Amino acid sequence: MSVELSVVRDDVTAVAADVLLLKHAQAHYGADAVVADRLTRSGRLSEANLSPDDGSHVLVPSAGEIAAANVLFVGVPGLRQFRYREIRQFARRAIRALADSRLPVQTLATTVHGPGYGLDMEEAFRWLVAGFQQGLTAHSLPRLRRLMFAERNPRRFEILQELVADTELVMPSAPLATPTVVPAPALEPKRKQSVFVAMPFNDEFEDVYQFGIYAAVRKCGYVCEKVDESVFTGPIVEQITEGIKNSTFVVADLSLERPNVYLEVGYAWALKKPVVLVAREGQRLHFDLSHHKCLFYKNITRLSAALEKTIQDMFGPGGET
Repeated sequence: MSVELSVVRDDVTAVAADVLLLKHAQAHYGADAVVADRLTRSGRLSEANLSPDDGSHVLVPSAGEIAAANVLFVGVPGLRQFRYREIRQFARRAIRALADSRLPVQTLATTVHGPGYGLDMEEAFRWLVAGFQQGLTAHSLPRLRRLMFAERNPRRFEILQELVADTELVMPSAPLATPTVVPAPALEPKRKQSVFVAMPFNDEFEDVYQFGIYAAVRKCGYVCEKVDESVFTGPIVEQITEGIKNSTFVVADLSLERPNVYLEVGYAWALKKPVVLVAREGQRLHFDLSHHKCLFYKNITRLSAALEKTIQDMFGPGGET
């Protein structure tokens, strides 16, 4: 039997479900923070009640503060350490927590954690579903019929619709008798080569990233990542440098002459990482980069086509690491 997968274009607080699954990355971010705030407004719960340590969880009734009847917060590592493997583990642990609770869960809602702070949307989804599948293989949730992903961003919603249509989540007829021996690698996605994107921290570049850069990088078979400075409360440099270190190459948008982008290009070159330079048509480049090849784009469609061709010519299709 399969669990129905669907995407809801709405805020997580408005999605009706038996349980809304969220993370606690040793602080609340994004949707996690919005829901935590709703649940604490009445004074019935405190922030401490909704802040499990890594490896723990809390399951609380929403008491009508949001559309879901219950909320499950699963404690995970800090945001900088919460990547694809941790997303898989998060989903596995969530299924186990729900099985242990014996709550008759028919509908489970969540978000695809990661894209809001720069992880690859499609890659995060693959690892999340793999975690759910591993959890259901080991633990019994006999009444589960539907898993919903809430997403407000129009572009991410479109991507999720395509992913959900091509994905199956199977409910085993009977879970394994000894969950501890479930071979995790058997259901684990293969790791892919990654590309790090350096670009201005500016809302007007969201479409440039989603349609011009992300789409081209994914078509070539690579994972596409960037860092959003608005998410991190501490220094962002470590997250950026790790992203560059782990990448196969870097794509840098030099539009608006942002100092952070120039610094990231310099750091990549210091590590001998190849860099593909792009910029809006008419953008002036500083003297130290002006003699390097740059893809100047007039519109997003041309950027995507030129970038895809450049990646294929320079690096070929992305592979597994």
